[in-house]
Amino acid sequence: MSKPVEIIFLGGGGGRWETIKQNKGTGGFRITTEQLNAHVDPGPGALVRMNQLDIDPWDTNLLVVSHCHPDHYTDSELIIEAMTFGMTKIAGRIIGNSSVLCGNEIFEKKISKYHQSKVLEKHILKVDKSIDIDDVSFIGTKTKHGDPYGVGFRLETPQGIIGYTGDTENISSLIKDFSGVKVLIANVVRADIKVPGHMYSEDIISILNSMEQSEKPELVVIYHMGTKMKEPDKFGELITKRTGILTIPAKIGLKLTIDDNVNYEYLKY
Repeated sequence: MSKPVEIIFLGGGGGRWETIKQNKGTGGFRITTEQLNAHVDPGPGALVRMNQLDIDPWDTNLLVVSHCHPDHYTDSELIIEAMTFGMTKIAGRIIGNSSVLCGNEIFEKKISKYHQSKVLEKHILKVDKSIDIDDVSFIGTKTKHGDPYGVGFRLETPQGIIGYTGDTENISSLIKDFSGVKVLIANVVRADIKVPGHMYSEDIISILNSMEQSEKPELVVIYHMGTKMKEPDKFGELITKRTGILTIPAKIGLKLTIDDNVNYEYLKY
């Protein structure tokens, strides 16, 4: 029998102001399976939060960066230094969008040539393309955001599919992309005001209510909340009430355990 999949959040915040204030934390999240120990979108404070939660950064064997904004990439090179045992070994893998790994007309690349040279594999994740790593598969999903090459993903694991919207406005493809996932991590920056490039309450409610009943997630985690998201718990309750899907906010230390069921707890730190 396969080991449960675990996800641990090193924060629930995002956006410029929240990244500076660090009320909710912007350290990304960890996904572990029997073979995989991945860090997704390690923004500022990732290593500090790992230390607080007693998570060993040296165990990391995959870095995933969805797009080229500092609340998602800032601690990436430090995660690579942990994966490579202080840059003394060739180890670990990177999955990133093209902006992060190569740069483009808008952004310089955010992981140096030196750091990229120390990993075993580098993969550029593109929309509708699949990357197989260990016992999982990442499938890129479309976004509409400030980084035109940004991506989300569907992650196929032995315990079901995990969806991550990445930073995006509400676009029609999100319904199809995340139908059938067991857990959906949805980046929702505001409760009541629409912000270009991001989702707010009515967006995620519309997406969830547009899915076929049999294709709806068992659990939704609201992630990447801005400073004006004042009451995340009440926001989760609102989404639950209006969609019928259990919805909770990401917080520092939120741990999901996914096997036949999806369970969650909050780790002390």
